Amino acid sequence: MPAARPTRLLAACTSTLLVAGLAAASPAAAADSVSYDFESPSQKLPFMAINGFGRVLVGPAPGGKAGQAARVNIPNDGRSFKSELVIKGLDAGSHRFGFANYLPADWQERDLDTIVAQWFSTQDDGGGIKPVVALSVHGGNWQLKVHWMTGGEIQEAVIPLGAARPGRWNRWTFDIAWSAPGRPGSISIVRDGVTVGSHQGANNYHRGDPPHFRIGAYRPSWRPEKGPAKRAGASEAVLFIDDIVITSTTAGPRPEVRATGPGGEASPSPSPTLSPGPTPTGSPASSPPAPAVDAPGGGDAAPGEAAHEARTGATAHGSGRTAVIGSAVGGAAILAGGALVLLRRRNAKGSPRGAHHQART
Repeated sequence: MPAARPTRLLAACTSTLLVAGLAAASPAAAADSVSYDFESPSQKLPFMAINGFGRVLVGPAPGGKAGQAARVNIPNDGRSFKSELVIKGLDAGSHRFGFANYLPADWQERDLDTIVAQWFSTQDDGGGIKPVVALSVHGGNWQLKVHWMTGGEIQEAVIPLGAARPGRWNRWTFDIAWSAPGRPGSISIVRDGVTVGSHQGANNYHRGDPPHFRIGAYRPSWRPEKGPAKRAGASEAVLFIDDIVITSTTAGPRPEVRATGPGGEASPSPSPTLSPGPTPTGSPASSPPAPAVDAPGGGDAAPGEAAHEARTGATAHGSGRTAVIGSAVGGAAILAGGALVLLRRRNAKGSPRGAHHQART
């Protein structure tokens, strides 16, 4: 089973749409055990981080899956680069993160990361920093990047997790114990009931807030400051997410992993012995893993994440808001029976409270 080599990196419409019956939850008070299945119109949803004109919509699940799912998209418009649900308030202990995602059968393979889940640590100084852990699709494969800091410089491990296989649902489980100074952490990754990778050792920066969870779609190479070159020829990013379950495992044994779909192409990998130094392992892939590609200016590092969202017109759902009405830019969009429900964040410029809240997140 190949081990990834740590790499040293410098720290561096016009149609109006009604969002019916879906209330947004306060982003700052997520419990350590939460779940979102998108089935109930009365269910409160997490905070939404959207830069540009991306969308998160709720409607029928694709791929033969029963019930509802969330559809996430980022248009290739030169401005949009992120549409995510954000779950904060988690402590720095151990958690199990479970979720399902689906790449459409016409998913376009590109040798640039599309991050579909990330664990992000807000820093005390508000500076740009890479997510401590990020699950992405790169080319035709899944991969996990893990970051930590040594001597003031960011270190990176890239763990291959097998072929992406568009047109079918993936069931993921991440068991994460965050490291602390003098105490190694661990990450175990299961897909469709099969262990496909793991990492032992440092797995965060040991400063700032505990890592919080973000799920959706994020293309670092589409950030406006990176220019148009890496958007050329690319289609919009569209994927689906469902069945988000976060459970604290700090006390007591971890729950059993059950196979929820067909097994992956990888064989189960044994958990390595816990060691102080990071030891990443990954599953055999159908083809050699694509090398890590970091865009100039720090790859997926966010140059002041909250401030940048405010500058680029990120919108937000606030606490306790119901029946939110938003506008979409582009052609006409019509809500019909069975159509997806648009969930948009309110423009921060029109709400001092929203702007203040963004500055804090």
